[in-house]
Parts: sequence; C-alpha cells; structure tokens
Amino acid sequence: MKVTSPQDNPEADAELVSETILCVCRNYPEGAILCFLAGWDEIVAVHDLLSNKIKDKSNFLVLPLHSMLPMFNQQAVFERPPVGVRKIVLATNIAETSITIDDVVYVINAGNEKEQMYDTAKKVDSFMM
Repeated sequence: MKVTSPQDNPEADAELVSETILCVCRNYPEGAILCFLAGWDEIVAVHDLLSNKIKDKSNFLVLPLHSMLPMFNQQAVFERPPVGVRKIVLATNIAETSITIDDVVYVINAGNEKEQMYDTAKKVDSFMM
C-alpha cells in the first residue's frame, strides 16, 4: 500500500481542511475562523468545497485573502459580519506575519506552506512545498 502525502492528493487535503472548518462551526461558539493554506489553488479548492457543503449560506461569510485579489476584496476580511454570521477567512501563511484580523477567534493551519527558493543552477525563482 502506498502512503500518500498532501502533495500527492491536494483534493484530500482540501477536503480535510473544509471538514475541520465545518467542525469548528458546528461545535464551537461564535467567532471568526482564519485558515492558513499553502497558496491560491488551495484557497480556491477549500472555498469551493465550503460553498458546496454549506446549506444556509446566509449564516456564513467565506472570504479568500491573497495578494492576487484586488485591494477592495482584501479589505473585506477586516470588516465584522452581522451578528449570527460566521466569518471564515482563507489565507496563505504570509498573512500570519503581516496582518491582524481582530475578530478572529479560531485559527486552523493546514500545515502546508510554499517557500520561495532560488535555483542557482537554473537561475530562476521557484516555489517549494
């Protein structure tokens, strides 16, 4: 039997992360959730899974946070949602050291991160998981 890693099957990792987020939503009191993911593809995968799994979308506000998004969209993560609405922010680990979202109560770290490396042989930047 072959043991797989999240790199071998990123969909399984997104499934686990989305289920963890929903577990917090079901079992813990109000408060925003900040989830750290490896990059844009992971943010989109978890966002899509949550969108499909959440039945009553009026009680949830799922916000991606990435440098590729327009500033207007990025600013939305700092706004408090209405009472009874659970805010879920999906971000890369870069947000961990560069911003503070003051209403975050729960943090989920998927455990994967991309690190920018310089390949001296090829003379190019690349991202490593």
